[in-house]
Amino acid sequence: MRSNKINYLIVGSFVIVVLVGLVFSIAILSGQTGPTESYHAYYRNVTGVKFGSQVFYEGYPIGQVRTVTPEERNTRMEFRVDFDIRKDWRIPSDSVAEIGASSLLSAVSLNISAGSSPSALSAGDQILTREAVNIMDVVASVAGDITDITENNIKPLLENLTRSGGVLANLMENDGQIIVSQVRALIDDLSERAPVVTNNVEHFSKNLRSLGNSLSTSAGQLEAFLTKENRTQLEGIIDHIDKASADLDALMGKTSSLVTTVDQMIQANQGDIMTVTDDLRHSAATIARYVDSINLNLDGAARNMYEFSRQIRQNPGLLLGGSAPMDNAEVKR
Repeated sequence: MRSNKINYLIVGSFVIVVLVGLVFSIAILSGQTGPTESYHAYYRNVTGVKFGSQVFYEGYPIGQVRTVTPEERNTRMEFRVDFDIRKDWRIPSDSVAEIGASSLLSAVSLNISAGSSPSALSAGDQILTREAVNIMDVVASVAGDITDITENNIKPLLENLTRSGGVLANLMENDGQIIVSQVRALIDDLSERAPVVTNNVEHFSKNLRSLGNSLSTSAGQLEAFLTKENRTQLEGIIDHIDKASADLDALMGKTSSLVTTVDQMIQANQGDIMTVTDDLRHSAATIARYVDSINLNLDGAARNMYEFSRQIRQNPGLLLGGSAPMDNAEVKR
């Protein structure tokens, strides 16, 4: 009987020690290990805040939330959060309390960022607040913006690119062959005219040289020609030239006015001109892509023409359908 009482005493003492330890641990974890002071703050959204939510000061636990009370302020509903912190804990008056969580999986808490004011808040004062940022709302907003950009910007851009590609394909299919044939004809024409142009330049150079010699000879004749009567006639001619110059100035003024008018017309139709310029740029790019092939074909044609002319020189009878000339060894036989 005596041993049973001792056992009961030991078990009861163990349970009391465990309970005291549990209460002490809870008090340690909640920051309630001594006297506290009450403060309050107002929020528009208190998601996750409830009784027992911890209060941190620059990451250090100093208390816990006591109550969350809805109140109507400034024609809208706000929530008063009352919380207790350690007594004599100095909080600068410009400190800011924000609802947040240290990570995605951690519990929501009240985080006080220390201010720099020399004065401190008194017990029962209101602490400045900053509304919490809801990550899911931000993600939803970003997703909405991306959807709007996709619908209003990216899709019209893709449609314009598709339409432009179709226009370019039609241009290449309908006008590309015509442009290539015209370019080939232009190159052939330039090839034919090149020797003529070279001869004309040489002939013009010779004429300039002869003209220089003639001017040297005519200088003496002109000096002898300028007598008194001839000078009077020359002055009259100069007067006529002056009048012609005045008329030419007036014509230049009209031309300038015409150029201004044309410039205004160009500015008024700048959009159409830019469209034509883009079409010409595409056409030039197409021609540039086919120039190498054109040159290769021209080179092959030149070689074929050279071989044809060589065979004709060796055997003119080929033009009439004759056979090839006999070799020297066959002639000797």
